[in-house]
Amino acid sequence: MNKLNANKFSLAIGISSIAIYVSCVILMSIVGEAGVIRVSNLLFHGMEFSNIIRTDIPFTDNLIGIVASFVVWGGIGYIIASVYNKLLK
Repeated sequence: MNKLNANKFSLAIGISSIAIYVSCVILMSIVGEAGVIRVSNLLFHGMEFSNIIRTDIPFTDNLIGIVASFVVWGGIGYIIASVYNKLLK
C-alpha cells in the first residue's frame, strides 16, 4: 500500500470544504430561509431548524467562515493522512 502525502491530502480536504461552504451559501441565497429550513429538517430528521437558521450573513462573516473551514478541515485531513501513514508501518 502507498503512503498518503499528508500535505496534498490536507489541501484537497481543505479545498473540498471551501467548495461545500460556498455551495451552501449559494443554496441559501437561491432557496431563501424557508427552503433552507426545509432542507435542513430533511437532512437531520427529528430536528427543527426554524429557530436557528440565519440567512442574513454578512459577506465578511462568510469570508471568515471560508478561511476557518479550510483551516479546520485541512488540519483534520492532515491528521487523518498522518494516522493512516503510521498505521501502514
